[in-house]
Amino acid sequence: MNSARRRIVFVTTLDCSPWGGSEALWSQTAMRLVRSGHAVGISVCRWPERSRAVMELVQAGVNLNERFYTWPWLRPRFLQGVVAPFVRRWSLHAFEGWLRNQKPELVCVSQGSIADDLWFIKRLPQSGWSYVTLLHANAESIWPDDQRAAELVNLYRNARHAFFVSNGNRLLLETQLGVEMPRAEVVRNPFNVRRDAAPPWPGTAEPVRLACIGRLEPNAKGQDLLLRVLAREPWRSCPLTVSFFGKGDCEEGLRRLAQRLGLEDRVRFCGQVDDIEGVWAQHHALVLPSRFEGLPITIVEAMHCGRPVIVTDVAGNAEVVQDGITGFVAEAPTERHLQAALERAWEQRHNWEKIGKAAARAIRELVPADPAAEFAQKLLQLAKAEHDSARQPAQAPSPDLCTN
Repeated sequence: MNSARRRIVFVTTLDCSPWGGSEALWSQTAMRLVRSGHAVGISVCRWPERSRAVMELVQAGVNLNERFYTWPWLRPRFLQGVVAPFVRRWSLHAFEGWLRNQKPELVCVSQGSIADDLWFIKRLPQSGWSYVTLLHANAESIWPDDQRAAELVNLYRNARHAFFVSNGNRLLLETQLGVEMPRAEVVRNPFNVRRDAAPPWPGTAEPVRLACIGRLEPNAKGQDLLLRVLAREPWRSCPLTVSFFGKGDCEEGLRRLAQRLGLEDRVRFCGQVDDIEGVWAQHHALVLPSRFEGLPITIVEAMHCGRPVIVTDVAGNAEVVQDGITGFVAEAPTERHLQAALERAWEQRHNWEKIGKAAARAIRELVPADPAAEFAQKLLQLAKAEHDSARQPAQAPSPDLCTN
């Protein structure tokens, strides 16, 4: 990394939970930068308890700003609507004051989703700070209205650079906004398995075991599609089980759906796990019936571990998965298309170990060994360019050729 000390601020728009997969890239990049001696600030939404990653960053020396949306203890609800505008105004004032104190050469705005609230960053284009955007997820179902689109156009047109975790998200955003992203680039998220991960193949004894890894949020991850397909013939009679890994606000509803469909003996809800390689030592393939995505880390991890993946063609999934070669791609997130992809996969189940090995080779070519290190280098180069341009003397005005 560049030896000169840079001042970089990371701002995350995540406001639905204290942490998520979208936070991995910016947080790991921030940790690398602060440990290399750079001045790093982070701005996050305030929660009753800080996430472990935020606490580790603070301990490492980053400067923390926590934004309020409203007072979580305030009741009754109607008072929230009365007080929230004042809380936001105060929080915005505090955020902008903190940013001025940080004097960053570059601000990185990490958007968990295109639907995230922009209330505290939409003034960045007029603030004078140089900034980049980093978008993690997009979907046609959250198409912005004209007011929202105008805010996004202003944000992206004035960005020094626009980073996306998949080309599919970039193309969709260009369609939604009706503008081109000339300074756009795809970057990859960090993953939570070893680069040389090679868990043993679980064997060929039935039943075939699929893992579905992701937050329990059907409107995004589509677990309901999978359950409904499993309830149909021939899947109801196939020697096949599915383990759901993850947490979310829809777990009880999914459990009830599985029970209503008579799938209690076919599916398991295993909660959140940290040992991803251990999961793949016990399962033959990943199934991820997402309705929208960026590029799921779980796909990258499964492929690193030599497992075929069965996914829907949304966002960046088909950018890393070749149908029939490294996995199986459903053309759309519907029951019919998911069933067709599962049928193709089932016909090839005796070749899954070979397909998994092809997936492991392919993903190592597509995803760098250390995505956070690469992203840190990109940000340092942009920050240096901003620093150098700020030091350049103003050019003298060109002579007026029409003056005698």
